Amino acid sequence: MKLTENFSLPELLESNTATRLGIREQFAPPQSIIQSLTDLCINILQPLRDELGPIKLSSGYRSPKLNTAVKGAASSQHCKGEAADCNYIKNGVEDNLTLAKKVIELNLPFDQMILEFGTVNNPAWIHLSYSRSRQRGEILRAYQNNGKTVYEKVFKEDLI
Repeated sequence: MKLTENFSLPELLESNTATRLGIREQFAPPQSIIQSLTDLCINILQPLRDELGPIKLSSGYRSPKLNTAVKGAASSQHCKGEAADCNYIKNGVEDNLTLAKKVIELNLPFDQMILEFGTVNNPAWIHLSYSRSRQRGEILRAYQNNGKTVYEKVFKEDLI
């Protein structure tokens, strides 16, 4: 099932962990989740794809069982079908900062953009979320401090 021209439902449900653990509910989400994934693709992922070319998704929807298995936050937007973790690779080189900058440049309506681990200038991946109920435009950087994940605010100006 295609959600947009370049994104399909199976791509946003894919999970090696769910397959390995036999978490079947991961691959049959309710219609409300499918609609949220469609909204995410229409408003954020497809515009980025149109501008940059292919974007690799490492995590989209997570069923409750999968979220528990990967030790995700109970309030994760992945569980609502509102988030995807993305990587941008150009000419064989990962360039996630370009992905983050393009979100800002295109003025996309995101709820959260989290520069996950790595550094502000070289994040390991980008978490992007879209919610029908709110678009905070919140930019955060996630990093480890004494074994705990810490989130700090990042300003748009720091990315431009």
